[in-house]
Amino acid sequence: MKISLSREVERLIAERVKSGRYQSADEVVREGLELLREREKETPLSRSNGAGNLAAAFGDIAQGVSSTDWETVPQDLSKNLDHYLYGGPKNS
Repeated sequence: MKISLSREVERLIAERVKSGRYQSADEVVREGLELLREREKETPLSRSNGAGNLAAAFGDIAQGVSSTDWETVPQDLSKNLDHYLYGGPKNS
């Protein structure tokens, strides 16, 4: 397998080897891949992999919005979305 790495990634790998913690670039890459594997086991459905976790993603986003910001959201937003987004006429 042949891969291309950015200069920044190459520099990072070289620094890790130079530190003495790792014996080779291969060892650094294997460690990184192992950490990735462990992280994916902990969160098998990430937000980026489809609609299965869409509701949870929206829930996480909503929790990050302050109550004062929620108060500024129009009560008729879903009914008049075109009005608020594009300036179309309001539905009654």
